[in-house]
This record gives sequence, C-alpha cells and structure tokens, in this order.
Amino acid sequence: MSAPPPVLPPRYYLGHFEELLGFVASRCGHALEEKHRVFLADFRELPEAARCLYVRLANRKGRVFPCDRLRYPEIGDLEAAAETLRSRRFARRPGREDFVELLALEPRDSLLGRLRNLASHDGSEPPKASARKGELVAAALARLPFELAFPTDELDLYLVQERAEELDYFVFLYFGGVRRNLTAFALRDLGRARTAPFRSEFEGRFASGEAARAAFFYAGMLERLDRASPEQLRDLFAGFRSWPAAEDPEVAPQRHRALHRLGRLLERAGLTEEALAVHLASGEHPSNERAARLLLSSGRREAAADLLVRMVAEPSSDAELLFAEDFLARKFGQRRVGRLTELLRSAPEMALDESGRDRPETAAAAQLRRRGSEAEHVENAIWSQLFGLLFWDFLFGAEQAALHGHFDFMPQDLVAGTFLERRRQEVEDRLARLDDPAAAIAELEETWRLRHGMPNPLVAWDEGLFRLVLRLVAEAPPASLASILREMAGDFRANRSGFPDLVVFEGGGVRFVEIKAEGDQLRRQQLVQIERLRRAGFEVEVARVRWTVDPMQDYVVVDIETTGSDPGRHRITEIGAVRVRGGEIVDEWSTLVHPGRRIPGFIVRLTGITDEMVAEAPSFDEVAAGFRDFLGDAVFVAHRASFDHGFLKAEFARLGERLGGPVLCTVVEARRHFPGLPSYGLAALCRHFEIPLETHHRALCDARATAAVLLKIREARIAAAAERDNENTLDPATEALAGRRSGR
Repeated sequence: MSAPPPVLPPRYYLGHFEELLGFVASRCGHALEEKHRVFLADFRELPEAARCLYVRLANRKGRVFPCDRLRYPEIGDLEAAAETLRSRRFARRPGREDFVELLALEPRDSLLGRLRNLASHDGSEPPKASARKGELVAAALARLPFELAFPTDELDLYLVQERAEELDYFVFLYFGGVRRNLTAFALRDLGRARTAPFRSEFEGRFASGEAARAAFFYAGMLERLDRASPEQLRDLFAGFRSWPAAEDPEVAPQRHRALHRLGRLLERAGLTEEALAVHLASGEHPSNERAARLLLSSGRREAAADLLVRMVAEPSSDAELLFAEDFLARKFGQRRVGRLTELLRSAPEMALDESGRDRPETAAAAQLRRRGSEAEHVENAIWSQLFGLLFWDFLFGAEQAALHGHFDFMPQDLVAGTFLERRRQEVEDRLARLDDPAAAIAELEETWRLRHGMPNPLVAWDEGLFRLVLRLVAEAPPASLASILREMAGDFRANRSGFPDLVVFEGGGVRFVEIKAEGDQLRRQQLVQIERLRRAGFEVEVARVRWTVDPMQDYVVVDIETTGSDPGRHRITEIGAVRVRGGEIVDEWSTLVHPGRRIPGFIVRLTGITDEMVAEAPSFDEVAAGFRDFLGDAVFVAHRASFDHGFLKAEFARLGERLGGPVLCTVVEARRHFPGLPSYGLAALCRHFEIPLETHHRALCDARATAAVLLKIREARIAAAAERDNENTLDPATEALAGRRSGR
C-alpha cells in the first residue's frame, strides 16, 4: 500500500523562510552588512502573525498589495498584522514613488473610466475603448496627478513591502541567483523538486563580502537590463564605469555578461559609440568581437586591426582566437570567405534517403551502420558522460562537491569556471590515468556500479551511452582525451557544447562526424571543437546531407490495435509489422499483446479482438525486444504514424527505454504525392490503388495494406527525384561558371 502524499502544514512558508535566514546567518555572516544584521534581529522580534504576513508578501509578485486581496485564514487578524509591519518598518503606506505599481493594480475598465472622466472635464482626447492596459497606465501617469488618483484616505487600503533589498540579498545568498519566491522549498517538501543528494552540510558560496555583494549587483543588473527602456539604457550607460570591480574569479564572468548585454542593447537602440565603449571596457569574448565589428563598420580600420592583432596575441578563449584570425584574413588579407563557410563548402556530401529529413543525424548514423561501421548520434552527451564519471568524486563527492545549498545541482566551480584552478594537480593526476585505457575503464565501471542512478546534471545513466564511453576510452588516440577534458575542466560553461554529432568506430579506431542538412550553418563553437579535436589527434569530418531516394532503404510498416485512443491510459492489443526493401515485402512479424486491462465493447466490435483472444498473449515487455530487433535501423512507417509511433513510444517509456529513429507517415506522403484524392483513409487509398484489404482493423492485415500504399508512394518519390535531378543537371560550361561564382 503506497504512502499518502505529503501535506504541508498551515504556516509552512514561515518555516521555509526561517530555514533560509538561519542558513544565511550561520554560513554567510562574512557577507552581511549592518543593515542585514538589523533585519535579522528585527524580524525575529516580530509576532508570528506579522512574520507570516511578511513572508506571504515576499512570495507574491510585486511590492505593492491591495489589502482587500490579502486573504490568509491561518494568520487571523490581518489588519493587526499589517499595522505591526508598518510600525516595525517592514511595510508602509504607498507614496508617489509607487504610482506606476498602484496604477498597474487598477482594473483596465477602472483606468479607462478615470481617464474618460478627466477628458470630460479638461477637454482632452479621451482614450479609445480598445486601448491596452499598458497604454492606459502610461496615459494616467502623464495626465493624472497622484493626489487625485489616490487621495490620502485611500492609501491605507494598500500595503507596500519594505526592506526589499535586504530580503532579495538573503535569497540570493541562499540560492545563488535572483528569485522572487520560496516555492522551491515547498516543492522539496512535497517530493516534487530535486535537491542535491551529494552533501548534507554546506558552506557559503562566496569567499568574501565584497565578492558576494558584487555578484548580487550583477545578478540584479542582468535582470534590469532585460526589461530596460531606451531611456533607462542611457542611464545605465552613464553609470557603468562605477560598476563593482570583479577580481573574484566567480564574479568576473557575471560582470562580462552584464557588459556584453548592455553593449548589445545599446547597439540595438542605435547608440553605437556608447555600445563600443561598453564592449571595450569588458575586454573579453564576445565583447571584443563586437568592438572589432563596430570599429570596422564605422570606418576605423586601423583601430579594428590593432584590436584584432591583440586578440590573436592574447585571446581570452579559443572562440575569440578563431574569430580574430578569421576576421583579419577576410577583412585585411586576401581570403574572401571565412573558415566556417570554407569548411562547409568543402565538406563531402552524404546521400541520405529523404525519409530521414526530420532526423538527419539518426539517418546518417543508420547508413554508416549499414556500411559496417558502429555509429551513434551522441553530440555533447558522450563528453559530458565521460567528464562526469572521470571526475565524479571531485564534482559530487560528499566532502569535495562545490555545492552551497540543497538546491544547488550543478557544482558551482563548473558554473564559475574555477574547477581546474581549484584542483589543478588532482585533475592532472586523474587525466594521467587515461594513459592506461584498461585501468581507466575499470575505474569508470566501478564508479558506474557504485553511483548508478544518483541524480546529477552530467551523467545520464544510459547503458548504451556508457558502452560508447568505454569504447571511446579504449580506442581514442594517446593523450587525446586528456586534452579535451582538460579544456572542459578549465571552462566547462564555454567548452561543454559544440561537439560533432556522430561518433564512429571502425577498424579499431574512432572518428567524429558533424552532419549538416540543407540550410544548416556551421556555428563557430562547432568549428572550435572540430579544430580542438583534430589538434588532440582525432579524425573529424563535416558531411553535407543531400536528400535523395534510396531504392534499397529498409522500411518497417507497422500497425497496432489498442484498447482506446489515449496512450497515457490505454494499451496495445496487437502489433503487425512488415519489412519492405527494394520495392518488395521481404519479412513479416506480428503478435497479440495482453493489455493488462479489459477491452471495451466498441473496440471488440471494431477490431474483433476479444479478452479471450489476448488472455494467454504475452505482455508488451515480453515482446518489446523482438519488435525492436525486427525494426532495427529501418524507417518506421505507419498510416497516421503519430498514433502508432506515439503508442509504441509510450510503451517503451514504461520500460525505461526510448524509441527513436526516422518516422514516415503514409497519410502525409500520400497527400504530397497524390494530391486531390477525396479521402486519405487507409480503406479509401486501398480502393483507389486497388489494394486488397481483407480484415481491416487487424494489425498485420492493415500493415500489409499500408506497405502496398507505401510502394505506390515509393514509385512516385523515385519519379519525382529523377525529375528533380534532370532539372538540376547543368551543361559543363554552366556548371563551371557556377563553380567559379561559388568560389569552388
């Protein structure tokens, strides 16, 4: 019998807030100023009802509240609690400085009425009935005097929360970020929020009060920038040189992010010179790039060239070096196209069947497997998995994890980029273990065994991915893995992404392939990782996809019968599948499935499948492996594929497995290649193409019929592809001209 769900006590939020204050007082005392200590002392002296009301207000949006909307039965005398907060400087009556928030609290129709009434007295233009709330607030600010809008006797109807800066600072010290409520605590107590299982005792997240206050400033500044008006941007620019210095390595990235954000917003506002000044003040990537571009676009070529040369000499990152070298060559040298464009243009083509358009990486991996290689779509996941397992004890060990509270999940030294700096020798010792692949694999397997299933942000606990990690360790070139993992340890945030899509094992070695479909661009971070992998000794390729029709593509046409239409509530009763290759049906597979529940009468009448027929049938978990083996790397095909594929995905998900691969829907393809038919239901298409449909709504029969429809579609696709090839064929002279124009 399952345990009843947890229930929060009436004043749970007060307990959460006092837990937060206790943590900050005991572990972050070095980061507190006198005003923060006074807050803590004053709050403890409040009566419980007043403390409850203050925390309730802290969990609500905004700082100004109409008293008649505050309804908290557990507090009791709300009016007395509010008066206590006013008398102890935790709340106050609103004033002129709260005019905007007060107007925003007014109902739209009330504002409209106020402005129309004013217009009838002063002869001004009344607002339109269709005016939006924001427009009405702006008009009221411009035309309504504060005293007229909110007479003195009405101000007692509102409560304004005070000491907001102290409150926000406490929350920041606890969570490490700006947030407006304590919902995370409630979700934790209800078992609906993940918390760090790695440690039970924590230290404050900042080494000094200066670092804590600077980090708090920049967290708030990033929020302000997100909602700043053009006028506010000018004010922020006027004061940016007085922003706190960021000598602490955990604060510096925040400062550069804030400067870059301000610079980009100033650019968009047309304030180019101001933006340039801000980017130059940052002196880091990506602000340096923006500064170089702005200098060049404004005609200051010499200054742009000087900056680019400095970036090449002392780059702040690999991405900055790549940009500076490339930009210098294109704008001040002889090269006409950038390295990204050049690499993509020179990449060989990979012809893939167009049924894989929605998943080109998966389709490419399947084709490589058919050619005898072992290929999987892994992208960044294989590197994250290896990094997390190799450094597990440093990242998540009870004594070593850089976590500063129950709600930290990603180690904070990874977030701040100080992981390698904090433990350089330990990291180098661990990387050296990769020199002995067999020993390294044994250690990774031991970590997997001991830590398997533990929630964390790096290791997915995917058995298939883990096998690929072990093979990568076994077959990677000497010292190559250490080179890549060292870069990740030095700046995880910058170097955790951009890895090539596919890992390919063949001939006792490993290579990586980046797949680019039509219209895809090669991003700079991808080029950074490609060049880094090549320097480390890996073979890396970029392949451009050309969509075609592969006459030998395998398709598995599937039909299922179910107990109803909702995959969340209903289950499969029958699966039928046929394999199509080279224009022929070459194999079949089918089974009844015990759904674990009764089959509704209308389903019995529709399909003819009864409870008696499935009574001795296997359950889905007993047939799942057989179905997956039959499907293999083929394209999954069904009539209204979202239904059949969706049910099967749900069934596999219940087993903790994923059903991937390309999917083709014969309804969609029939509409595309045979437009204008009166109906695209399976029975109607069978009549149109004269395909026999003997026992409709039985899985194998419908799968056979759908396969016959697929063969008609296949003929149309091949004909359409041949026509496109003919249209795209150029005579040699035209082809040569096209090559010259494209720079080939």
